[in-house]
Amino acid sequence: MKIYLTSAFLFLFITSVTSQDFKGTVIYGKKPKTQILSKTDSIRLKENPEKHRRFQKMREIISTEEKKLNFELNFKNTESYFYLKPILESESNESLINIISVYDKGVYYNKDKRILQLNAFGELFLITKPKLNWKIQKDTKKIGEYNCFKATTEIIVNSKGRKQLITAWFTPKIPVSFGPLGYDGLPGLILELEVYKKIYYAKKITLNFKEVIKIEKPIKGIKVTEKEYQEMASSTMQNFKKSKGL
Repeated sequence: MKIYLTSAFLFLFITSVTSQDFKGTVIYGKKPKTQILSKTDSIRLKENPEKHRRFQKMREIISTEEKKLNFELNFKNTESYFYLKPILESESNESLINIISVYDKGVYYNKDKRILQLNAFGELFLITKPKLNWKIQKDTKKIGEYNCFKATTEIIVNSKGRKQLITAWFTPKIPVSFGPLGYDGLPGLILELEVYKKIYYAKKITLNFKEVIKIEKPIKGIKVTEKEYQEMASSTMQNFKKSKGL
């Protein structure tokens, strides 16, 4: 059944993309995944209820602030550009600006390769990310007016090889192979992405409008593979801990 579904999606995808000049813009929001007490949370709750309460309060504040973020994906045929929309620097937005993750601030470009332009450790990097190996599942659900299908993949998140499960919901009705945070490779646009206990979800979709979409490939930065960057990040963190006596 899974092979049949995948073949059908690929046929629809290839036919749709090659038959027209397809472009669009998607605005994504961010929210936390519904939290279930982890093993660490359960231990903390039992041993130090007050510390657990402070952690939970901090999570609630971060979640509230993150819901104010908006991300934009621009795509045209086989090319896309994903970024965090600018935030007005003001006193009311100070806490929001402080909690934005370094990866949310990155610029994600997709064409022949997945490229992340990231400012970290005082340097600008151009990180080439590996190809994703998706598995299309039987699960379906409706997001807005679009029938969506579930797909999963695993990524390596650190230099020690730790893996993280990624879940995406995509729709073949929008025949582009893109999504938030540079995730691509599915036969349809990703409308919802679950990664690192966060959910990036489509809030507004605009297709084939008259305005010209300009997508510029980022060229500034130190060119590294994702594995090289992870090794560098691990080494930098270890040196930092040593300098602090941790």
